[in-house]
Amino acid sequence: MTRVLAEDRTDNHPSPREPIRVLFVSHDAGMYGAQRTLMTLLSEIDRRVCTPFLVVPDEGPMSLAARELGIPVFVERMVHWVPYLFVSSRRQRLGHLYRFFRTLYPRCRAIVRMITDHGIDLVYTNTVTCVEGAVAAKRTRKRHVWHIHEPILRNSELTPLLPYQLYCAAVEFLSRSIIFPSRAVAREYPELSRKASIVYNGLPPSSLRDRFAARQEINKGLGIDAGAKVVAVVGALSPRKDHLTFLTAAKEVAQRVEDVVFLIVGSGSESYTNYIRRQVRDLQLDSKVRILGWWQGDIHDLLSAIDVLVISSEQESFGLTAIEALAMETPVVATRCGGPEEIVVDGVSGLLIPVKDPRALAEAIVRLLLDPKLSRRIGVSGRNHVAEHFGVDQYVQGIQRVLLEAVALRSNR
Repeated sequence: MTRVLAEDRTDNHPSPREPIRVLFVSHDAGMYGAQRTLMTLLSEIDRRVCTPFLVVPDEGPMSLAARELGIPVFVERMVHWVPYLFVSSRRQRLGHLYRFFRTLYPRCRAIVRMITDHGIDLVYTNTVTCVEGAVAAKRTRKRHVWHIHEPILRNSELTPLLPYQLYCAAVEFLSRSIIFPSRAVAREYPELSRKASIVYNGLPPSSLRDRFAARQEINKGLGIDAGAKVVAVVGALSPRKDHLTFLTAAKEVAQRVEDVVFLIVGSGSESYTNYIRRQVRDLQLDSKVRILGWWQGDIHDLLSAIDVLVISSEQESFGLTAIEALAMETPVVATRCGGPEEIVVDGVSGLLIPVKDPRALAEAIVRLLLDPKLSRRIGVSGRNHVAEHFGVDQYVQGIQRVLLEAVALRSNR
């Protein structure tokens, strides 16, 4: 049976006499959801319990941030066994699969060398998309923990090259323990339940911003009228986020609410970004919608300045922006797309609506924009809910407990 560790606040497991040496393997060096949660873990992990090392396939924001924490970083090539959307045609898939198997041995050998040279006790792989760390751990007879953030099936961002059952069999065979960020993701892998634990992502405590001052600053920077309402989606620009439903709802909201502006914050492929721009034009929303790209400032300032955060996704494994917004007392409207259903208590800490239902989404947005008391109540309740259930301590202690158990250090429960 899958264990849920998010609510277990106890920290009474015995610490090892010396910290266990853990090699964390990240599928890339960007700073999106899965990487951000890993960086939170690396920032907050108890160094008396764990000495972290990090492997990334290239240099990027994550490797720079890890080095600032004094964590040794190794750059080694990886070829994803569950690649992203760029693998589209049958010929491309076969070519990618051939390259994956042809170079698998030298890629794993490089990680085997790291494990041996640095006395690694355990390997931790972040996301299901890369397998090199798991294979290297098996070859060196080290324990392996797999943190799977995403489903393989029904995932519009991934292109599985092998049968689903083969992926599950390999993950189960190569891992001592498997971590999921939500029940929603765990349900996608029923074959792995025997080794599975659920550990919800968590946030470090964040002080509240002055919402009025934050709004003034954002309005000035973006040229938004002082009295305008602001509604935003924040995250990677990808089909899974279903921006078309958001824009269709925005069209209806703009007809019912005077002086409202919609922000699309995040970056993605040029083709999908252009698709969003075309939809904005086709819906005649040019004067209402701002596509801002990657937010360069403090995301908490932006989330404090807006009236409503929208998650319009067709599938979400967790919903990191939801807890970030609620921590700033900004109400959230989210689709029932998986992870957000375990974060948002409908009518208490946010509003939940069906997937791909622009009318219901518009109704929920309008309800919050036109009822300041409801918006304020949900915002305050949401911050309290996040503090109670999604704090960084619960998250880090949950992961540490899995790591210690994986190397046979049992908790005293």
